[in-house]
Amino acid sequence: MSKFAAIILAAGLSSRMVENKVLLPWHDGQPMVAHVAAKYLNAGLRDVLIVTGRDAAQVAEAVAGLDVRCVHNPDYATGEILSSVKIGLGALSAGCVAVYIQPADMPGVPAEVIRQLAAEHEAGWNLAPRFQGRRGHPVLLDRVYWQAMLELPAGSKPRDALRGTQLRLVDVENEGVVLDVDTRETYERILSRGSAGDMSI
Repeated sequence: MSKFAAIILAAGLSSRMVENKVLLPWHDGQPMVAHVAAKYLNAGLRDVLIVTGRDAAQVAEAVAGLDVRCVHNPDYATGEILSSVKIGLGALSAGCVAVYIQPADMPGVPAEVIRQLAAEHEAGWNLAPRFQGRRGHPVLLDRVYWQAMLELPAGSKPRDALRGTQLRLVDVENEGVVLDVDTRETYERILSRGSAGDMSI
């Protein structure tokens, strides 16, 4: 797993919630962003980046006990995810062959999916989980496509860099790969449907 890295996107405005959703506690008592980061560390990744934006100091404090790096996106207020992805890609180590890209507001992504994508990775291929026909997160982006992502113009979506590429969808049985926390109601509903974070939700 040491040849893989992770970019965890935690720069969003949480515009549908008063509080910053990535700082809300998850089942294990950790802030959501720390819970997500810990899964990648536990899976064996050595380079885990947290891209910060809103409440950067608080997000950095939330992950201070973990062996991760925080990189700040000064353009986070535009609301463009692509800008955060580019910041993360620019900060990765040279020896990495592929990178997981995951929003920090998807705490239900199970550790076994992280390991499964790594096990099925082949050079030149991107991978993503699929649950009941729906493509989910994280995306495992092969290094050969990083430059295409970096060259996308402002206003583009990260998915635009995947068009025409070799993308393998890996069927999984955990709904967590397609559930994100957008509102307080969603957070409370997902939280009530499982425990310990790696649950089937």
